[in-house]
Order: sequence, then C-alpha cells, then structure tokens
Amino acid sequence: MSRFDMTQGLAKGSLGQEMTGGQIVDRLSAGILVENRIVNDPSITLMFPKAGEISYRLLLQKACRISLGQEQKGQLQRMTIIFQQPYEGNCEVEFDASVKWQNRQPFIDTRAGSVTLVEILFDGMSQFYGKLIYG
Repeated sequence: MSRFDMTQGLAKGSLGQEMTGGQIVDRLSAGILVENRIVNDPSITLMFPKAGEISYRLLLQKACRISLGQEQKGQLQRMTIIFQQPYEGNCEVEFDASVKWQNRQPFIDTRAGSVTLVEILFDGMSQFYGKLIYG
C-alpha cells in the first residue's frame, strides 16, 4: 500500500522522493513493471529495481546462466521471471548458486513453446529465496 505525505503541499513517496501529479497517478494505478528480453547470451544478470518489484519475460534463444543484482539492503524485494521457450525448445536455464530454493532448483521446462514462472525474493539482508510458480 502506498503512503504519501501531503503536509507541505508536496507529495513525498515512501522512500522520501518528491513526486509530481503525474507520478502520483502512475504510482497509484500502475502494475508491476515487465521487462521483455530476448536471451541470446550464455549468461545474464537480472536487476532488482531501486524499490518494489519487477517482472522479466525472457524469450530464450539458447541455454543461459542467470545471476541477480542490484538488491537493496533493508528492503524486501520480489522478482517474477517468465521463461518462454522458442519453437525449437531445448534452452536450459541455470541459476546462480546464491539463490536458496525450497527443495532444489526448479526444472525449467525445455519443450517447444513451454512457459515456466519463477519467483525470487531478496530478504533485505543478504539472501535470495526462490520458488517455482508454474511449469
């Protein structure tokens, strides 16, 4: 839930940033940012935003290793990753060892056109936690 301080006639967001009228409307009505990427590299880094959560839709073209970056100390952060296999499939995905999974790293479905969803949480201290949502 968003909180704004309007006591000085100026809106301040929860992180203390000054916000204009358009930014207030965007903040109250916007969903989670989704960044679409075509993955042609053998390794990629997915970045957390400065605040809040983000989603990535990865259109796989080859096998890749994923690492995480830009986590903010003192903030619980969430990242949702949507993996989509190409029409040929067979693009394997491996995560950086820094992610703790419930039992083991999830199997990313490699069948042609398949979709797998994964969620990563940063605990605000030092640890990433992951779980399979769909796939």
